[in-house]
Amino acid sequence: MKFVAALMVLIGLVIGAGAVMEFRYFGPDATQFWVGVFTTPASVFFIVAGILLWRRGPNARRIVLMAGIAMATATLAATALAVMGPPATLLGMIGALVAMGWAWRSRTLAPDN
Repeated sequence: MKFVAALMVLIGLVIGAGAVMEFRYFGPDATQFWVGVFTTPASVFFIVAGILLWRRGPNARRIVLMAGIAMATATLAATALAVMGPPATLLGMIGALVAMGWAWRSRTLAPDN
């Protein structure tokens, strides 16, 4: 569980840093800018979910699942728009799948709130 939380924070930081750089180099008329617009909040959400998982354990299952879905969606959208390359796509999808897999496996550990 702590490994998943640390992985979520690390991947969120890496993907988020790349997304924020889109704002620095591109303006609102570029596709890359708009990829940064939806990837940055997904990364922040992923980081927050990782921190909550670290602190609350299995009680953070739902937010981890939602953050995994958000990260997977942002990664797939950025890849479909040809902004995110293969290494970032792999990193984002691995993180999202690990988070969603942990949430799925831990569904019996925490009561639904």
